[in-house]
Amino acid sequence: MIIKDKNCPADFANPRRLFQRRSDLSAGTENRITMDHFILMSAIRNSGSSKESEAKDLKNVTTVINKIHKKDFITPLDMVMRDEFQGITNNLQGSLEMIFDIEECIIENNLEFKLKHVLYHDTINTVQSKHTAYERLGFGLIDARQRLNLIKKTDSRFLIATNDEKKSLYLNNLFLIYEDYIDSWKKNDQEYVKAFLNNMNYKEVAEHFNMNISSGWRREKSLKMKQYYTIKEMILSAIE
Repeated sequence: MIIKDKNCPADFANPRRLFQRRSDLSAGTENRITMDHFILMSAIRNSGSSKESEAKDLKNVTTVINKIHKKDFITPLDMVMRDEFQGITNNLQGSLEMIFDIEECIIENNLEFKLKHVLYHDTINTVQSKHTAYERLGFGLIDARQRLNLIKKTDSRFLIATNDEKKSLYLNNLFLIYEDYIDSWKKNDQEYVKAFLNNMNYKEVAEHFNMNISSGWRREKSLKMKQYYTIKEMILSAIE
């Protein structure tokens, strides 16, 4: 899923305990209210040195993603600090695609920063009122925040915590590979990456950049675009 929203300005280590979720908060069976949702929290890496311009760029990214993924949100992405945002989504696939689109929006707009992401699956079971259920949502936000604070201290940029520990471990291993590909692209690669992300094949890229066809093919191969598309497909296939 590639970002083509015109509103996106053109200038502008995983310990196993992190996968484990807080246990259900209520064991009642009568008039039970179940809230199943995913909390996405993201922050600029090395945010202590973030600039005012980066905060504006980050806000622009959330605006675009909120429009593209409107159907996936319970509450849209919202800036909670100048260098962090969070949102609550209603499905895992949409949440993962959202992370891909956030990362590609950053690349397509030549933004300087990188983000750290936590996606936390939270289920609330309560026999009390829906209002109480929303109050208890705060525990999930606390858990997600703790994980975000922990990965800030590691080299990893992605942490996925679902209600299935085995699936979480597998997804996090796949995201290590995804991260390796996306972070291998250098600043002078971004224009070529943008072209490939916008569905150009190597012949079209060669023509666009006034290169011969063999140079376009070598560029696609050196950027490992096919491997990048494959790892995205593998991540989405892992949740089926």
